[in-house]
Amino acid sequence: MELVRTYVEGLDETLGGLPAQSVVMVTGEPGSGHDLLAQQILYLHALKGGKGSKSVYFSTFKSDDVVRENLANYGWKIENLENNKQWEFVDLRSKNCRQALSRKISSKIRKGSWTLIDSFSHLLMRQQTKQAFSLIERLLETSRKFGGVHFLIFTKRMHDPQMETTMQEFVDGVLEIVMQEVGGGISRRIKIKKLKAVHVTRLIPFALTLQGITVETAVRI
Repeated sequence: MELVRTYVEGLDETLGGLPAQSVVMVTGEPGSGHDLLAQQILYLHALKGGKGSKSVYFSTFKSDDVVRENLANYGWKIENLENNKQWEFVDLRSKNCRQALSRKISSKIRKGSWTLIDSFSHLLMRQQTKQAFSLIERLLETSRKFGGVHFLIFTKRMHDPQMETTMQEFVDGVLEIVMQEVGGGISRRIKIKKLKAVHVTRLIPFALTLQGITVETAVRI
């Protein structure tokens, strides 16, 4: 199984990369940084992934201007990537756009793009469960044929536990951000709940910096 780089500082040294041809759920509670992790990987792929690297950001509830501003807070300038056709926003806030999502995202994957749906939790609130799972199945099938890594941002506790567990069973990987209060502060760690071809059993500590997420390569006990 080929592993591809995330370019997140310290993460590739710890994981070895993410499995190619995969659909990965990134989950956590609000404020944990789970959405930031997926956004950072998608951005760095377009920036550093080499010739032909493209990323497509599907937004279910935020405008592209809001997302662009949020990314710029970490120094991630999207405009140049957009001008070079390495980054694209797709607005899914309207009902008609959401209905066409399966076709749109499959088309982008066929053209070699990595994709991200922000957020799958909000999409579930506006679609029937059967439609959502059909979309995951389509993503899995298309990624097997055309490659790439494709992210679903999922916020914990927005849906019932059985649905969360079922979704996690469907996808190729689940990265969960775990938060814990320590000494008056908050400790954040990445938990690899499942990830094909990657075997990391410990929690991975990381820091939120002005440049985004930095994984702490030295293990803290």
